Amino acid sequence: MHYHAWRNPDGNILFIEYSLDDLERDGPPEPDLEHLYMVEAATWEEAMSIHHLRMGWDPYRPLGKAAPCEFCGALVYPHGTGLCWKCGCVARRPPHDDES
Repeated sequence: MHYHAWRNPDGNILFIEYSLDDLERDGPPEPDLEHLYMVEAATWEEAMSIHHLRMGWDPYRPLGKAAPCEFCGALVYPHGTGLCWKCGCVARRPPHDDES
């Protein structure tokens, strides 16, 4: 997946998943955005971790605790996207009382 960082004229940063095909076909999501960089990452959590590093911000903290993927055992964030970077499956969200 491709994620792009953009800056608007007011200096606000937009970071979104945006395919290279969409970028080539349609250009930026809004005409007055300045493209800062692209991140290729398997999950939103991975992309946000890189984005925070590049922006010089504090480390990204995904929602909830990491848990093993029920299909392959790789760590996923079920309270976030739940998307497994290794097998592509989506984890079931645990009950609300397990959130932290």
